[in-house]
Amino acid sequence: MGKPKTVSTHQKGKRGEDRAAAFLQLRGYKILERNYRVPQGEIDLIASKNGSVVFVEVKTRKGSAQGSPLEAVSPRKVGRLSAAAAVYLSGHPHGDGCRFDVITLGPERNWLGLLKVKHFENAFSTDGNFNI
Repeated sequence: MGKPKTVSTHQKGKRGEDRAAAFLQLRGYKILERNYRVPQGEIDLIASKNGSVVFVEVKTRKGSAQGSPLEAVSPRKVGRLSAAAAVYLSGHPHGDGCRFDVITLGPERNWLGLLKVKHFENAFSTDGNFNI
């Protein structure tokens, strides 16, 4: 008998981002970029809807031992996301503006046993102030 297969943190994060992207697409968003990386930071998903660019941070938690998914979005993380977003916007048209959303998965589960998805629109501003 072999050891049970374990899933890496990277794989868990990828699965969460896949679910978040599907969640957004079902709600009419177009995914523009995934894992946008620049020296200033990384943005999990960049989407658009109704002419606005939406920068999305995705956080997944299977249990509560690490705290809530929202607690993982620190002021430092917000600063890096804002800086990466500025780089993206400098090279891409952004129509009616932009916003920063957070999508969390878990630790609660839905009726199918899947990690529950929550979408926090306009979760924070570029100056680091949280709106949630």
